[in-house]
Amino acid sequence: MKSRIAALIFDFEGTLVDFQWRLAEAEAQLREACASLGYGTAGSYAQLWNAAADAAAPQGRLAALRRDLGPIYDRWDADALTRWTPRPGAAELLHAIAGRGLRTGMVSNIGRAALVEALGRFGFDRRLAPVASRDDVDFLKPRPDGILRVLAEWKVAPHEALFVGDSRADVLAARAAGMPVAIVRGGECAESEFDALPPDYLLTAIDEVNQVAPAAIRRLPAT
Repeated sequence: MKSRIAALIFDFEGTLVDFQWRLAEAEAQLREACASLGYGTAGSYAQLWNAAADAAAPQGRLAALRRDLGPIYDRWDADALTRWTPRPGAAELLHAIAGRGLRTGMVSNIGRAALVEALGRFGFDRRLAPVASRDDVDFLKPRPDGILRVLAEWKVAPHEALFVGDSRADVLAARAAGMPVAIVRGGECAESEFDALPPDYLLTAIDEVNQVAPAAIRRLPAT
């Protein structure tokens, strides 16, 4: 890293908890819904939303899009919520980072309802602020909207923060925001998917974040 890190932004599913979204079934249902609404049907669950939002936004139809597609995303969030388990060491990592005086936030493509319940259940809500869910942005990762929202609230420059995720979408979003990124193996994407888009750090376990370039981590001044 070329500069010292003042804050960390975490993804949720696949990063702090295991990945449990049923991608094949969810994306099939989303493609069917997008086709019926006249939107494109190519790409992942996030790309499907972003393409539809690109078409809906100029027409002032984002609220209608949330009404039409939101319940499908929420349904698969709720399904995953029944199975999510924290990654080993996740709670301890967040506690350790807080003890070092660093800010920690979250940007997730999961919706607010499931995210709030899960963060409270696992005790992560005490350590993460702000939290940007799918419902708080117009465009999902791999777009950088959520990341830029969190950085702006903190008034932290992108190069002073580290994004921690598990997918190519996380790498692309972090790169678009101008910040370094660490990827934890075993989440949404197979390791081979990062061959053409390598992160700054590729970790085997979430607690390895504590070992990533420790000299690059700095304490924020008191405010």
